[in-house]
Amino acid sequence: MKPLRIFLHVICETPAYLSTYLQQRGIAFETVCLDDGLPVPDDLDNVSGLIFMGGAGSVNDSNDWIAQELELIRKADALGVPMLGICFGAQLISKALGGKVWPGEELEVGWHTIEAVNEIESEPGHCTINTNLWLAGLPKSFVAFQWHAHTLSAPPGAIQLWRNSCYEQQGFVKGRALGMQFHLEFTAETIMDLSQRYSSDLCHTSDCVQSFEQINENIQQREAQLHEMADLIYDRWLAMTGLVLEG
Repeated sequence: MKPLRIFLHVICETPAYLSTYLQQRGIAFETVCLDDGLPVPDDLDNVSGLIFMGGAGSVNDSNDWIAQELELIRKADALGVPMLGICFGAQLISKALGGKVWPGEELEVGWHTIEAVNEIESEPGHCTINTNLWLAGLPKSFVAFQWHAHTLSAPPGAIQLWRNSCYEQQGFVKGRALGMQFHLEFTAETIMDLSQRYSSDLCHTSDCVQSFEQINENIQQREAQLHEMADLIYDRWLAMTGLVLEG
């Protein structure tokens, strides 16, 4: 199997548990850190799939590397290359494939419940994907970690998979591309680092923004539960895109 290519957008948001997951399963991967000012590699012959991680700012910003990533996503989609987008990465996939990304009414930060969407809505002329295949056997709801200020729409022809009370769109699938607004890859160390780097985001708490104390309460137990859910969803992405057989 050719390696997966993982795009990193800020140094403090590494693949974290995702790299551990891939290593444990013997799945090769390589990382490209765009924080280093590197151009976006656009070759797809030597990779089996693309993963786009989180990041600061907006995918609507006029940066060369964002434009390059958007073009790469469109190219990969046309060729049926498996893709996974996480938070900023999901927003990239949405925008590249015809969706919209815009600032939310408020931040969503901390541990929040994610709920599965049972309804299947299709558009004329588009093939629908049976969400039961993607969500079969997965919990109807689970807790994931959030840290974002923007929201997105599912691109045309995509199927929404998840929502929650803070933001209606929490995840979608289109072809072999899966976008998740939430984070399953974070570790206790990642969360502590973000809490210190972006402490100003925690000054005004609400139903959608938790305090430093709320975020870090029972964090080791929460981390273990988060990674159990990560295993399930990453397994499903690998299986549904044909990268690895589920079983």
